[in-house]
Amino acid sequence: MDLQIVLNSGMGDIRFGCTPEIVRGLLGEPEDVEELESAMDGNVESIVWNYPDMGLNFFFDAANGEPTLITIESDNLETVLFNSKVFNVTKDNIIVLMKENGFKEVDEDDEAWGEHRVTFEDAQIDFYFDDQELTLVSWGSY
Repeated sequence: MDLQIVLNSGMGDIRFGCTPEIVRGLLGEPEDVEELESAMDGNVESIVWNYPDMGLNFFFDAANGEPTLITIESDNLETVLFNSKVFNVTKDNIIVLMKENGFKEVDEDDEAWGEHRVTFEDAQIDFYFDDQELTLVSWGSY
C-alpha cells in the first residue's frame, strides 16, 4: 500500500473528492463505519471509514449528496511525507521539513484532550504529538 501523503490531493492512489466506492476498491471493506450527524438537523454530515489494522481513517463529506473524501488520518508508522517517514521524525524536524518544502505558516496549540497540535494551514495538515511523539497526522484539501 502506498502511504505517501500528497498534500492537497490525497494519499497514493486515493484522491480527495473520490467516493467511498473507490476507497473500498483499493482497500476493501472498512472495519468500522461511523456516521456523524449535524447538531442542527440530525442529518448525516460526515461518514468516517476506519481501517484500524492499516492505521487509516477516511472522512467523507455527506452533507451535499453523494459522499466525497475530504480528510485522511494516519497513525501508520510507514506514512511518508516528502520522502520521510513522519513517525520517525521529531516535531522540530517536521516543522523544518514542511518549511523546506514551501509551507512557512505554522500554528501550534495544546488540545483539550492533551495532545500538542502542529498545523500548516496552507498545506491543510495537522500533526498531533503526545510529548514529543507523533501520534496522528491528518490532512485534507481546500
